[in-house]
Amino acid sequence: MARRCPECGGELMYNRDTKLYVCRGCGRMFTRDELEAEYEKLAEERGQRARSLGVRRRL
Repeated sequence: MARRCPECGGELMYNRDTKLYVCRGCGRMFTRDELEAEYEKLAEERGQRARSLGVRRRL
């Protein structure tokens, strides 16, 4: 599964030399920890948005 940039949705490539994920779309760079934090933040925002719209989560 390809990772996607949380900023622009572009494909992320891992650079072994710098140990950073680099977006092929916008050029933004992330460490693994930064990327995981961004994904968690996005998931939390989606959950809050869904709750505000009255969407129930499937179990």
